[in-house]
Amino acid sequence: RTAVFDPGTVADIIGTSTTMISACTVTSASPALTPRLRDRVDTMTQSRSQMSGGRVRGLRVSLPKRRTPASNVTRAAFGEIERARGQDYASAAEVFVEAFFLRKGGAADVITKSELAYLNGAQKRDMVGRYNKRGVCAMYVIRDDDTGKVMGCVGADVQTFKGTVPLKRATEATKGEVVDRPVVANLATAPAARRKGLAKKLMARIEEECKEWGFEEAVLVVEANNSKARSLYSKLGYKSIGGEPDTPNIVINKETGKVVNGAVKTVFMRKSLKEGAGGMLENLDITKLVGILGAAAVAAKFALDAQ
Repeated sequence: RTAVFDPGTVADIIGTSTTMISACTVTSASPALTPRLRDRVDTMTQSRSQMSGGRVRGLRVSLPKRRTPASNVTRAAFGEIERARGQDYASAAEVFVEAFFLRKGGAADVITKSELAYLNGAQKRDMVGRYNKRGVCAMYVIRDDDTGKVMGCVGADVQTFKGTVPLKRATEATKGEVVDRPVVANLATAPAARRKGLAKKLMARIEEECKEWGFEEAVLVVEANNSKARSLYSKLGYKSIGGEPDTPNIVINKETGKVVNGAVKTVFMRKSLKEGAGGMLENLDITKLVGILGAAAVAAKFALDAQ
């Protein structure tokens, strides 16, 4: 699971968890020379007439290959990425809550039913308020082909920042210029589609949306101690450029199972959406590059010393 969130809202955490795939089994019956099967026969030869008890002897038939036995066959059945509509927001909220809140620190074992209902409802209201309105905002989902259930989601809206801090929380001491930025948030996948590439596909689509709005960057916020999330976004080209020690967020109290207000340390990440070498250079992580070059130099020196 990875978790990332966008500052200052109830559901500001983007969770990349595992996703539930719909699976179907394929059965194969024993081949029989039915009229349909006869049409698919490639070659059929019959030896000279040697009949015994009405059975043809020497019959050789080339049949289609049998499929793998049903019990061992499953398929990932995902639809196309589409803009969220109607009940998608409720389903996406549940996917997000399960992916981030319930899989964090054993919260699923302690949260009460009433608190879970509240959390799902609050998450839905937050998504609807941010993405289902006129203006520069969007939410995309991907569904199970068979059930139509939401399997993954991601959203983006435009917020005003002072430097890397949301303007509503900035102070006179906050450095940086005031600028509008597209914030990617609420990335989540349901429990059994992990490692299927859905998160990357969703991110690619929402980044295209940000470019269509006229922006040359996208930003997001991730918990500082969420190494998996930070690794995922780094691989996608996002680079850490700031953060906050106490970003407001809600958590599930492990003792009472209730949803309470809290604060977490966060990292602010940015990705240039410019095409070509310019964008690649902006997204280059110099610190990581220096580390790689340093390791290569040490390895080269070791190899020379060993000769």
